[in-house]
Amino acid sequence: MLQIQNPADNDVSPSAPLQVRRYAPLSLRALLIAIALSPLLIFWSEYTETVSKGADLIAMSLVMAAVAPLLVLIAINVTLKRFVPRLALTQAELLFIYTLNSTTLGICGIGMMQFLNATLIGAPQFRTPTNGYDKWMHDVPAWTVPNKSAVADYYAGHSSFFTPDHVAAWLGPILIWTGFIFVMLFCMYCMGALLRRQWVDRERLMFPITIIPLEITANGGDTPIWRNKNLWIAFGISCVLESLAAIHYSLVPTAPYLPLKPSEPVFNLGQYLTSPPWSGFGYFALGVYPLVIGLVFLLSLDVSFSCWFFYILIKLENVLCVALGFRDTGAGAGMARIPYTGEQDAGAFIAIALISIAYAWPHLRSAFRTAFMPKSHGDAEDDSGEPMRYRTAYLGLAISIPIMIAFGVAIGLNIWVSVGFFLIFLMFTITFARIRAEAGIPWGYGPPPYAHGTMVNTFGSENFSDHSLVGLAYLRWFDSDYRDLTMPNQMDAMKIAENARMNPRQLTAGVLLMVVIATLSAWVSELAIYYHYGASSAIVDSWRTAQGHYPFDELTAYLQNPKPFDTDIASWTVVGGLVTLGLSKLRSMFVWWPLNPIGFVVAGSGAMDWLWFSTFLGWMCKSVILRYGGMGIYRKVLPFFIGLVLGDYFISAVWAIFYLCTGLPGYRTFPI
Repeated sequence: MLQIQNPADNDVSPSAPLQVRRYAPLSLRALLIAIALSPLLIFWSEYTETVSKGADLIAMSLVMAAVAPLLVLIAINVTLKRFVPRLALTQAELLFIYTLNSTTLGICGIGMMQFLNATLIGAPQFRTPTNGYDKWMHDVPAWTVPNKSAVADYYAGHSSFFTPDHVAAWLGPILIWTGFIFVMLFCMYCMGALLRRQWVDRERLMFPITIIPLEITANGGDTPIWRNKNLWIAFGISCVLESLAAIHYSLVPTAPYLPLKPSEPVFNLGQYLTSPPWSGFGYFALGVYPLVIGLVFLLSLDVSFSCWFFYILIKLENVLCVALGFRDTGAGAGMARIPYTGEQDAGAFIAIALISIAYAWPHLRSAFRTAFMPKSHGDAEDDSGEPMRYRTAYLGLAISIPIMIAFGVAIGLNIWVSVGFFLIFLMFTITFARIRAEAGIPWGYGPPPYAHGTMVNTFGSENFSDHSLVGLAYLRWFDSDYRDLTMPNQMDAMKIAENARMNPRQLTAGVLLMVVIATLSAWVSELAIYYHYGASSAIVDSWRTAQGHYPFDELTAYLQNPKPFDTDIASWTVVGGLVTLGLSKLRSMFVWWPLNPIGFVVAGSGAMDWLWFSTFLGWMCKSVILRYGGMGIYRKVLPFFIGLVLGDYFISAVWAIFYLCTGLPGYRTFPI
């Protein structure tokens, strides 16, 4: 839990000697298996999400496209342990394969490659005489985008990316943006390496997403949990419920099923709340995701309670605003936006990042001294067991951050705009990783304005040059949806490595190698799909291809309707930060205080629109079991809730493979 404490209260002092570590052996075969799986999993994920429109295989905190092969490897490994034990993989090897893919599969997903290639090629396709694109397209550096000759076949399809002309048109942008992606992900990894000891060893954050892979791979997968009947009961429930829905929506429309997702009309409570002031609820839907209930059961009660409590509180704030007339006709744009939920969330994200850094400051300071002044100070830390030496991490930040800022300047940003944008983005990244470490929500979002919107909306678009606004539009691909943001998965991998006694330096080397392999695989898979099917065809997902004009529609609005500094937005952003600081302070002062600031941050980001009711159900189950059954009953029923997650993942993966093999349009088991 996030709270302000005296560094003296830490469980481990900076100078405390560490025990000599003995790492489980990792083999070359584990690395080769991970490398071989990466392109296959990336193509499977791209096809499922882009063409068959099935489940989001990679936009999940517990990455489904990494869990599914892990389940297969466990089944194979248990068989090997019984009949050819010398060939069986250890837990560390299984998790090495899992973590290398879970930390890099997101590169091909939402907010990464699925948005990047559409952004780079979209402007020539969507330009019209009336939408204003002609006014700024000359500001786009030619080296950042493919040659215009590649546009027609990309959208029309019935072609192949693997032609000399298409490869030549894309080669420059592929190399340039791959380098940028590597630098950005390396920067995140360096931040994670510096924060790891603070979050894992001192604050002892839960990292709920790591619990399931660690549990199911114990002893190479030959663990009692697989023989627990409660797990298999829940596993079967998830499989049956999701399969009934898949059959109904993709095969036999008359087949009966039980509604699960918020997109089901019966679950939309907002349609019944149309009279003022209750119309302030707006979109308000239920959802019964088995995997969400299972994952929430793993959380601490204060975190799960705070997530759904603050979501309901925000809805009631909107009801109050309607009752007070803020939404009435003629109330004014500023009044109508009260309580500025998105801006409050941006302030909360910044506050969580600053608190996390402040709380970690004693460790970061001693780590710096370890890196550069090891013999001059007595509080130096042993970094031999860290993912990278502290010197490497600090130097990595000192190199990668200026490179990103320089890249922003190269594509048109003013130097101070580039500095501000990447500073805010990295703070949001730290907070998003913190949310995962504490709340472990199945999928999550950043604050609705994100980093670029926080800057432009607050300071006013009229105070930014046209070049800077164009540059921000071409960086929007990674700053408009954080579901596949990499740093949380990197931190989870570091936590898994410690628990499974994996060599953290080998993990680091493997992750950095896999970043390159996964990025190139993502380029090839995505472009091959679009040149084959056509980005403008009805076969592919229109929301993903629309990323080719969303950034530029926003850019056009900025240019055609310039706005000054907005005091309302700035004020409410500060309010969100102050509320977060207050909640953190209260948690540090009163042990009984039930509200965790992480819940406030999560509730304002939009994730709870789909997750709140399942989060409530998971919290209620755990609360009742602990109150009336105690820890003994909790431990007995825990496999049941893990089974809900595994069953949901397994059957969704099976259906995704079915859609890949048959070419049929898929059913999205989640998110909606």
